[in-house]
Amino acid sequence: MRPIDGAASSGDLPPLPDSVTTRDGIVFDPRLAHWPVGGLMFRRTLRFDEFDRLSSGVVHRLKWLMIVQLREMSFAHASNLFSNFLWFYRSVLSLLNSSCERIELSHILNYKALLNGSTEWKLGVLRIVLADMSKLGFGVASDEVIEYLDSSTIRGNIKGTSIRTRNPNQGAFSDTELLAIQSSLNNAYARGEISIDGFAIVWLFLAYGCRPIQIASMKEMDLVVSENSEGKAYALRIPRGKQRGRGHRDLFNARYCSKQIGVLLERVIERNAHRRAESNLAQGDAPMFWAREQGELPELPYHRTSRSIGQTVLQATRRLSGLKGNSKRFRITLAQRAVDDGKDKWTVAELLDHSDTQNVEVYFEASPAMVLRLDRHLAMELAPIAQAFAGVVVETEEEARRGGDRTSRIYDRTLVDNITDPLGTCGQMSFCGLAAPFACYTCRHFQPWIDGPHEEFMAAMIADRKRQEDDGISPKIFTIRDRAILAAAEVIQLCSAERETREVLA
Repeated sequence: MRPIDGAASSGDLPPLPDSVTTRDGIVFDPRLAHWPVGGLMFRRTLRFDEFDRLSSGVVHRLKWLMIVQLREMSFAHASNLFSNFLWFYRSVLSLLNSSCERIELSHILNYKALLNGSTEWKLGVLRIVLADMSKLGFGVASDEVIEYLDSSTIRGNIKGTSIRTRNPNQGAFSDTELLAIQSSLNNAYARGEISIDGFAIVWLFLAYGCRPIQIASMKEMDLVVSENSEGKAYALRIPRGKQRGRGHRDLFNARYCSKQIGVLLERVIERNAHRRAESNLAQGDAPMFWAREQGELPELPYHRTSRSIGQTVLQATRRLSGLKGNSKRFRITLAQRAVDDGKDKWTVAELLDHSDTQNVEVYFEASPAMVLRLDRHLAMELAPIAQAFAGVVVETEEEARRGGDRTSRIYDRTLVDNITDPLGTCGQMSFCGLAAPFACYTCRHFQPWIDGPHEEFMAAMIADRKRQEDDGISPKIFTIRDRAILAAAEVIQLCSAERETREVLA
């Protein structure tokens, strides 16, 4: 057999070093069969003893490739190359009757035959592996393989389908779903059902559409607080992600930070004080969101992995709102809403932390958002799903919190012949600047009366919505009160159920 790159065995290559330090700072012994490596995204063990059908020379060369990748590139990139070579090995090379000294064209063709339109991209990644090994002098494939792969047109991984089609389960959240997430999140935090870390993490995804790794690498120093004549002003330095050849905190994008999120992050930092004291970390160098253990990354001690950040978002959203809310959907939502609002592709790329505009075109290709013609029937159908009502139905005024205070009654003076009949009672003790009664139905302090004129109130809102729609007003305007309509529909259903129960007991 013709030697590969002039060398047939590992003896013709430099020996493996005693230790290797990855770009993320993890140190391991490459002479071992198991490499416990990782990064801020996740941890894994690269197991080279699984390649029992490869000669020692091929394994040695593969190790050298991974050493170079782990030293110079991100762990995620190196892990992806290793995984794709492993898939190729399991699919073809592991079935050979003898030890493999060189990858031949027949192996590649057999692998390609196993792939289809949606998995052909794996051959593209394998091409990168074999080409890189050849360029570095660690080649394990014949010249025919390199020439064949270099001249082949390989279909890439299909991206953006959920965006183009506005997939209801994988694409951007609708306005109603987004409001449901925000409302359920705020109510859960007020009731103590979610930690301040989880609450802040989800709100960062809502506000900035970050990648999980950007939040995982965030430190307390990234919240910039200044004083002006109107009080405190906030800015947030967000570490840039997926920048080739750069570390997790080499580049930043400074973003405007609202007072609500700024105050929330200040509370997170205050809560971290005891952890800083225990770990002897300075406030500026401490992570914004702490992990339970120090971890193996010397420059990012006690930082959570991006995988754990993503799990926090997914679990919190699903538990509180019943929606599948992974981090990618929040990111898609931010971009799609920006496009729908008329932003140009450069602005959208900036919002998504992209270095160019090639990956934002898909948002402009997306089909137009469908606006529902919301009527009473549809509102009653959607109400149990939306779960927009957050208060408690009361049978009489006496049962309500603040029921003895007549100023707590909520009216809708716009209803015909309804200048005295209240909709319910407000249980809020402090001042509320929201627009009553429209904001009341989605407020957890609202206590609607079982015999209140909720049907008439919902009908008036639906009629006003239809009038605005017929007048050609933008959907951004006439859909503002959709969540209040759905909440009113839910109240009507709850009141009806309570009345039926009362009749049965009577």
